[in-house]
Amino acid sequence: MFFNNLILTLRRFGRQKLNTALHVIGLTLGITVCLLIGLFIRHEMSFDSYHDKADSIYRINSVWTNSGKVSYHYSTPLLLAKVLRAEVSGLEKVALAHPQGDKTVIEISPDKRLPQDRILIVEPDFLDVFKVEILRGGNGKEILAKPYQALLTETTAQKFYGKEDPLGKTFLFKGEFTMTVAGIIKDLPSNTHLPASMLLSYAEVEDYLGVYLEGSWTSVYGTTTYAVLPENANPKNIETQLKVIADKYLNANPARPAHLRSDFDVQALKEIHFNSKYGSGWVSAIDTQWLWFFGIIGLSVLFLAVINFINLSTAQSMTRAKEIGVRKMIGAGRFYLISSFLFEALLITLFAGVLSLVIADLCMPLLNQVLNKNIPFDFFQTPVLWFVFILGLVLTALLAGLYPAWVITKFQPVSILKTGKAGSSDPKSAWLRKGLVVAQFTIAVGLLIIVALMTQQVSFLRNKDLGFDKENIINIYATQSDKDDMMASKLSQIPQIKNFSFATAPPSSTSHKGTPIAKSAENTSTGTRANVIYADEQYPTLYGLKLLSGRFIEAADLKAYPKTPLEENTLIKAVVNEKLLETLSLGTPEEAIGKQFWASLNSGYIEIIGVVANFDAGTLHKTLKPVFITQAPNQYRQVGIKIEKGAEMSQTLAAIEQAWKATYPEGFFEFTFLDEQIDTYYKAEVRLYSLFQVFAGLAMLISCLGLWGLTSFAAETRTKEIGIRKVLGASVLQITTLLSKDFLKLVLIAFIIASPIAYYFMDKWLADFAYRITISWWIFALAGVSATLIALLTVSWQSIKAAVANPVKSLRSE
Repeated sequence: MFFNNLILTLRRFGRQKLNTALHVIGLTLGITVCLLIGLFIRHEMSFDSYHDKADSIYRINSVWTNSGKVSYHYSTPLLLAKVLRAEVSGLEKVALAHPQGDKTVIEISPDKRLPQDRILIVEPDFLDVFKVEILRGGNGKEILAKPYQALLTETTAQKFYGKEDPLGKTFLFKGEFTMTVAGIIKDLPSNTHLPASMLLSYAEVEDYLGVYLEGSWTSVYGTTTYAVLPENANPKNIETQLKVIADKYLNANPARPAHLRSDFDVQALKEIHFNSKYGSGWVSAIDTQWLWFFGIIGLSVLFLAVINFINLSTAQSMTRAKEIGVRKMIGAGRFYLISSFLFEALLITLFAGVLSLVIADLCMPLLNQVLNKNIPFDFFQTPVLWFVFILGLVLTALLAGLYPAWVITKFQPVSILKTGKAGSSDPKSAWLRKGLVVAQFTIAVGLLIIVALMTQQVSFLRNKDLGFDKENIINIYATQSDKDDMMASKLSQIPQIKNFSFATAPPSSTSHKGTPIAKSAENTSTGTRANVIYADEQYPTLYGLKLLSGRFIEAADLKAYPKTPLEENTLIKAVVNEKLLETLSLGTPEEAIGKQFWASLNSGYIEIIGVVANFDAGTLHKTLKPVFITQAPNQYRQVGIKIEKGAEMSQTLAAIEQAWKATYPEGFFEFTFLDEQIDTYYKAEVRLYSLFQVFAGLAMLISCLGLWGLTSFAAETRTKEIGIRKVLGASVLQITTLLSKDFLKLVLIAFIIASPIAYYFMDKWLADFAYRITISWWIFALAGVSATLIALLTVSWQSIKAAVANPVKSLRSE
């Protein structure tokens, strides 16, 4: 019996190729989207859960309170781990992880230098806290207990040494430290917030670590500190002891103003990836609301496919009327017929599921590229995924096939065999079909509105005036501050270069250093944090900063600033922005010249010598911050270079590279265009925008397939009516309008429902931006008109087809 049903079903699929293809395409698209989003959500939810002690690991975070304003950061003072082991009870293990800056140069040999990201300096206890699989080299803790040892991941070892045996080989780190490759570790999983490319042993050497040890308690350098708590321990008890440490090593400093306080709190390891309050290191945190939202989108697209299946099956029911009548006359019961139709639905769904697996596997690299993730397609190695997938296919088949089977098997055999048709359709069924189309287009139109608003916001972010010049400017690394004069001399000899400046960062950057500031050390009501930019005297000119009063920095001002290290109570001269004056109530730009304010960076005062117009020093997600620009040659780590407009770019870049290599022969030359670098600050929004473009397109496509099915159904049930109207003189336009207007009403209803829902979600999304577009009515109108035109084209195709049909054929049976 099973094989007979299978053969009959396959024959029917072969006779009705178009309908079968539409069924399969709709379900395949829906299942693929749902599968990809499901794998993405599963990957995000699994972050850091693979560690053996994941439930007991906590990260220590920094908390600063400045005049009642609380700020948080994941980084802690470098020496905190050592103090925790000595002075805090109840901790099983403590681990320190000290990251190095991006593009650290690794010298494999004199003629092979490579930039390397995600280098992590750790203590031996790191391996007791986190799960790291040592593949070769012996005991990992013993290796990390020795100075200048390296554990390379498999990928990094392959990158450095190819097919050669890496064990025992050496490489030069930061042009100074000879590191020995003592072991190979397995590549860390993609679902970790510490995806290190190598682990280096800890050595308390300033140049090696890249920090000033003397001031390591008052500054943070990206160091993260972790603790393993006993089972069922209360983290709040540890925070009490952390408060004692903060008071002892930070708050007891007599030079610290009363309005500024430092503390620590603890955060569970599994919560790190879902809480952006503390900032992000190598892997950005994700808001769980977005995971829910993506989950809803995935299910919605699958829901659209199910609706599409239902509408197409219902529309197809007229062609199967005689089949049902004959089956019932020869004794087939309703339960048997329903099971047959469900079998057909299951067969189509299973076939669509297989196609979805193939397409999802092919699309996963593209999805990883768009999301900047490394989500594995480990479907075939995970039995739980197989079970969930098959269960989902069965439920999808039931949802898609049950209603059409119930409707079709209600047909009366006597009426069917007498007229050859199923008779009048059930009014309740008609209302349900229309309701399903409204649901389809509500989702599709909502996504169109979201895409339109995202397009406008992304365009706004890219084109907003940031308050400085960003065109034709490149940034390159200056690896050794003692060679800045040499580099400047060589750049001056390149005629295509208009100007250049040494600094810590360009005006808009996510790597600006921050420092607490106040009107005075004694005033506790004006405290806040400011971004500090260390730059030479060419900086304002290079970036076109607008001077409002006073003057820019001059070379002579450097005499007021010590080179190294920072000395306390030093009067520093600086240029500030308008926001700093406003925050500290220092008056107008003219009144502020010569005034002083307190800054924590040297526990001293800053003298204002100039005021510039506000410029965006960070990303447009945040409001303007107070900024001051001062000099500190030992801090400069990059060179901004303005290239003459119209200059041959490749020739100029080659000349700059030659100058750079002559100055820093041990380094690795890389450059970034400033405008492109600023664009990367909004890559999350661009990725989200790209995904929603795909979702909106698929939703509209599937919705149109469903509308196609409903139009076919309407045209088929009104065949005689159309024939009579044509005989009585109705034109093709009149008949097309007759068949189309009801469906366009459904699209209008969907637009009315979708608009407030889309407005709600987009208003919440835009709330994350300090600078945002205004949600205008014309965006909704544009999306509504677009959806209406697409629906009209879909409906008109079937309507015109019915309108131009020969009326003789439709009336012949009478």
